Amino acid sequence: MQATKPTPPTVDQVTPEVIAAWKAQHGRVYKIPLETGEVCFVRSPKIKEIEAAQPNLQAGKFITYNIFLFNTCFLGGDDVKDDEAKLMAAAGMMMETVETITATLEKL
Repeated sequence: MQATKPTPPTVDQVTPEVIAAWKAQHGRVYKIPLETGEVCFVRSPKIKEIEAAQPNLQAGKFITYNIFLFNTCFLGGDDVKDDEAKLMAAAGMMMETVETITATLEKL
């Protein structure tokens, strides 16, 4: 029997305690407010999740790539998945959640 994924909390259910729990579990957590009033909460994607979506980038499917990451990393808030314009707006922010650190290379 497959376990069902718990229903994410709605925006009204997202409290500072919920955000603190998300941060403890996932590290970085982001709030994506849309100009239409909806708010979504996401976490940074993991390397394996980015790799799983990589074929979409190679095929030139940038929107599909972002939507995959958004759906994978969605923690709660308003459900915008049934409205294409809102989904594209929220999903378009996912690349900004990928944390990078600058490194340099020194030849010795």
